[in-house]
Amino acid sequence: MNSRNNNGSESDTLTEWASAAIGLLKGFHEAGEIDKEPYRDRMLMLIEALDHGEMEAVFGSRIFMEKTENLLLAMLRGERIEVANPVIFNARNEIFAAAQVIYNQGVARGFWTLHPEIRQAMDDNQ
Repeated sequence: MNSRNNNGSESDTLTEWASAAIGLLKGFHEAGEIDKEPYRDRMLMLIEALDHGEMEAVFGSRIFMEKTENLLLAMLRGERIEVANPVIFNARNEIFAAAQVIYNQGVARGFWTLHPEIRQAMDDNQ
């Protein structure tokens, strides 16, 4: 699942989501502090900031939440998510986990409505 970004280069869904998440995190932390950390640690920083209430504004970003939901739906549907960047590929588990945490917290806190396909998958697993 690749797309072209604004400058014409090819980008993948996972890289786009991770980049957007890091961009949001930079709004709450020193960019230099974040940039020196490996992607895995950046995802942990994102979840910790969310848990500490530092990033509630993330739930107000419709575009980011839609990207999050689309990533989770792609995973749920078993769509192929190609990742060209080896750094992103190596941190894919942490990136997927961060997306799930953000989505679940957004739904639990009433900022986002659970997608019917995700609800059905949850109901089917009970």
